[in-house]
Amino acid sequence: MQDEKPLTEQESLALITSMINKAKNDYHDTGVSALLWGSSVTICGIVSFIGAVYNKPQLFYIWYLTAVAVVVQVFIAIRESRRRKIKSYNDSGMNGIWISYGISIFLFSYYSNYFNLPHENVLFLIAYGIPTFATGISRSFKPMIIGGIACWVLAIAAIYTKHEAYTLLYSVIAAQLAWFIPGVILRRKYLKAKRGNV
Repeated sequence: MQDEKPLTEQESLALITSMINKAKNDYHDTGVSALLWGSSVTICGIVSFIGAVYNKPQLFYIWYLTAVAVVVQVFIAIRESRRRKIKSYNDSGMNGIWISYGISIFLFSYYSNYFNLPHENVLFLIAYGIPTFATGISRSFKPMIIGGIACWVLAIAAIYTKHEAYTLLYSVIAAQLAWFIPGVILRRKYLKAKRGNV
């Protein structure tokens, strides 16, 4: 067995730099999750708005689509975590925030249905903004920062909106600004990076 030759200062620096670049290139958010949630909430919001305007309460069952989206999200998360070679503390923190968000949304839904709360969409808009803004800040991704702030501005607008049906359209706008548009941007960046690494 031969003794390994110690690395020079330049070789050490080159090795560290290549490892940092590998870690940075290893994680590119695919944007699929943001597109999934942006699309799901948009569809549910539009169908619910139609149900509210035309007095068709059965159309509110469309929100069960989000349960299907949760299942799809779990599969996406498992697949992406298998592909990812390096997991940072930031990734773990973001997972915790989004899991907390999902549980909170479920509890808000249960609570608002149980007590038949007026203007329940205000709670959802406030909640939409929290993980979106946190993700934008942690990833230095301005579209999600803007999307999170937009959710909170729409929540304030919803408080002062007389016709509750219109607050469902605020959910549609929030879904587009917080998730769908950032998802499209992330997806383009991911595909561009993937082409560059091939």
